[in-house]
Amino acid sequence: MTDKPSVLDTVKTLAGIKDNLQDDVIKTLEVMTCDQLAMLVDEDSVPKKLEPIIQHVVLARFNRLGNEGYSSYSQEGESISYPSSDFDEYSSTISRYMAEQNRGKIIMW
Repeated sequence: MTDKPSVLDTVKTLAGIKDNLQDDVIKTLEVMTCDQLAMLVDEDSVPKKLEPIIQHVVLARFNRLGNEGYSSYSQEGESISYPSSDFDEYSSTISRYMAEQNRGKIIMW
């Protein structure tokens, strides 16, 4: 079994980054994303079952840099809409995890 690539390596690969100039930004986004996800599930850290969400959300946040706070963005005929929460796409996975933990909490998105 091979080791899973780090969030940093995954984001850099998918974003086509070959240098280390954006490493601090990506690492900061990772910390912020981990803290927020851990808080959502009322844990001290991100549970192993939810770790794959981190790579996806960090990549989305990295790609959105400069457009933070926007619900949509349009330029030269191209239009992009952003979800109200970076975790919207994963709400069913997060809810399923919470149910497995028998916490009985309802997550509002």
